[in-house]
Amino acid sequence: MTKAEVRDLLRSHLYATQKIKALEEEKHQLRLDAQGGAISFDGTGPSPVKDNTAEIRLMKLADKENAIDQEIQRLTAHKDKVRQFIADLHDDGLESVLIFRYILYCSEEQTAEKLHYAPRTIQEKIRRAVRKLCEKNA
Repeated sequence: MTKAEVRDLLRSHLYATQKIKALEEEKHQLRLDAQGGAISFDGTGPSPVKDNTAEIRLMKLADKENAIDQEIQRLTAHKDKVRQFIADLHDDGLESVLIFRYILYCSEEQTAEKLHYAPRTIQEKIRRAVRKLCEKNA
């Protein structure tokens, strides 16, 4: 892998997390929309058997929710892949820097503060980790 590919893979954890949040919000909105359009039948008057709009809506909702759940599972598996990619460094110091930076989404300055390093040290550790990951995945 090139350095750019390694960095893209590390950054993809953030994008997967953001997309999962968006999909969960979409799923919530679909449920709200389905509830708003539900038809209730109290047993008085003619039966709405011919008009099964509610049933069709619920079936479509179930299909959409299933598709969203599958995409969330795929993204979660991808996030696990990124975590394992970092763990494959077998260097606790470099791994902790990458976890703060790419899994917990801290800035380089925040990472430096949390790990009690200078920001330049964090930048160097990130470069070293990326180099090691490139070599391991060549």
